[in-house]
Amino acid sequence: MNTSTARGAHRERGIRPVIRHGRSRSRLPWRGALTVVGALTLGVLLGGSPTSSARGVAHGGPTGTTPVEATIVVPGSSPAFEWPKVGQAAVAVRGIGIVGRSPHERRVPIASLTKMMTALVVLHDHPLAPGESGPEVQITRADAEVYETEAVAGDSTVKVVAGETLSEFQLLEALLIPSGDNIADKLATWDAGSIGRFVVKMNAMAGSLGLTRTHYADASGVSPLSVSTAADQARLAADLMGNTVVRGIVRKSHLAFPVAKKIWNANPATGTDGIIGVKSGWTFKASGCLVTAAFRTVRQQGVLVISAVLGQPDGLWEATDVDEALLDATTAALVAYEVAPAGATVATVPLPAGDGDAVLVAPNKARFAIVWRGLELTEWIVGGADLSPSALARDHTGSVVGALTVVAPWGVVAQFPLRLGVVPATASTASG
Repeated sequence: MNTSTARGAHRERGIRPVIRHGRSRSRLPWRGALTVVGALTLGVLLGGSPTSSARGVAHGGPTGTTPVEATIVVPGSSPAFEWPKVGQAAVAVRGIGIVGRSPHERRVPIASLTKMMTALVVLHDHPLAPGESGPEVQITRADAEVYETEAVAGDSTVKVVAGETLSEFQLLEALLIPSGDNIADKLATWDAGSIGRFVVKMNAMAGSLGLTRTHYADASGVSPLSVSTAADQARLAADLMGNTVVRGIVRKSHLAFPVAKKIWNANPATGTDGIIGVKSGWTFKASGCLVTAAFRTVRQQGVLVISAVLGQPDGLWEATDVDEALLDATTAALVAYEVAPAGATVATVPLPAGDGDAVLVAPNKARFAIVWRGLELTEWIVGGADLSPSALARDHTGSVVGALTVVAPWGVVAQFPLRLGVVPATASTASG
């Protein structure tokens, strides 16, 4: 539904917000005093302060459902970070969003951080389940020559010989752990037939993920024309770390290969302070680049915190120090936000013929979301069948009549059913 249609549906149903908690941000202004349009009026208590109004948009779905939306802001000031004096950085929480980013971000070379997108595209085209090794890939004479050439040039490489066979899983290990440039090229040609065609896929994937300040020119990051920002790389790492196979790879300290023998992880941060990856990179043009991830616990809930830092002139050890400090600062900024107290009334619906109000109540256990102060959240109420007053008047007290979903910029942070609360006897005893 387009915006004008949604607004028209909003006015037609007379939907109005009522205050519950927090601070809400209006995006669809409410005009004049409370007005009932026809017989269908739904008042929703979705985040707000006594002087603020929420945003409500309703439309009829194919089953007669009526979603209602409101935007709230978690009370308090957004966290402040000490950003690096040179380069740029960003921090994020997987599934929630960017917590903070350096001011004045700009697109810069990202070196081997490019390989995160290489891995993402390969796994999109050739998915692996945990424990699977995937197809076997033959190492050709041309592959061996690429290795020799890149090794002489001083690039980051993994030794291969003609006739050697490596699985897709092994190639991903060699891509992400020792950061083999020749392995990135091999995966690109294996997947797309050429590096050029693979790069087209990389940029298409970046576009689909909303990485608007990212552009790839190669699969390895050797090219200074593969550029991005710290915030885009934090977002990319959050998507990549959603893959169980990747998480299992990037946390390894070393690998054992038939020809290359023992290979060490090029990421100096892995294994310290609970860090389980993700990717390091360095070139003369890019300087030190590092993306790290670590699981943290807030109110007995685990979250994956991600830090990305670019352009550190003193290399990867300096980048490690910046990343660790940002991970710690982000963890300290996280709070358990009560999106619904136990048994709270989340919505009220005026019943027809002046029979009072029906109420929609949350479960008898308080529901929390791990967020940070100042974060904007969207709350949706969706009816299981129909949230109209006439339908609710026929439902029995205690029956599930809808659901509340709380959404952060990157995904759902809380979701739970809503039950019909106590309503006047004339309505609750009506036929169901």
